[in-house]
Amino acid sequence: MINIFICDDSIQHLENIKEIIKAGTLFLDTPMNIKQATTSPKSLLEAMGQYKDDETNVYFLDIDLADRQYDGLQLAVAIRERDPLGFIVFVTSHVEFGFLTFEYKLGAFDYIVKTADSDILRSKIFATIKAIEKRWNTKVSSSKEWQQTSRKIRFVSDYEEKYVGLEEIIAMEVIGNHKLQVVTKHQIFECNSSLGNFEKQLPEYFFRCHRSYIINLKEVESKSRTAEEVVMTNGFVVQCAKRQQKKFLELIKMINS
Repeated sequence: MINIFICDDSIQHLENIKEIIKAGTLFLDTPMNIKQATTSPKSLLEAMGQYKDDETNVYFLDIDLADRQYDGLQLAVAIRERDPLGFIVFVTSHVEFGFLTFEYKLGAFDYIVKTADSDILRSKIFATIKAIEKRWNTKVSSSKEWQQTSRKIRFVSDYEEKYVGLEEIIAMEVIGNHKLQVVTKHQIFECNSSLGNFEKQLPEYFFRCHRSYIINLKEVESKSRTAEEVVMTNGFVVQCAKRQQKKFLELIKMINS
């Protein structure tokens, strides 16, 4: 399922884009649902809800929103913090703002310039929807194939997408707002997400030892006497919160028994 959100401060443009998208989805194989079409950025954010693995969200946004709290770019930043995997599409009459989408590192999927010619606008939006459907179906089929052959976790950053085997992952560390550093046996990279998102996906031998760390218990090399400091097999050092130390020691004992 692909959920679509639209935000434009012009009711006329909002309804026009909504009708174009609604007509376009009739010719696609993937179910698409216009979940919210609004002039209010706050209403869009409230309507987002929880991210689900079998769904993706698409956001059609005007850049020059007449809102006290959010312009289109600020809204996109807020969306990206909540939904690092969603597709952001800017639909605006301001060609000159295009470069700002790169400056904000939003990973926008497309930038559509509004035009008085409705046929051109319709054609561009249709093409974008079809491209998103193709990208989403590729991701879904790839994800299913990987899950069947070997257990891998998907990581997404502003610039790339990686699939890493569970046995390769040594640790994950919080390094910023909705930013993680992933430490594996062969590389270290950053991704856009939170530890909470991955806790639900990881098997029992991964442990949240600290609010800033998840570790692979199979990759623990050594620990301090009280388990306050843990050294991983590649030399990476993490902290174990005091309230988690007893549980950590119990789990390590089970892993090594």
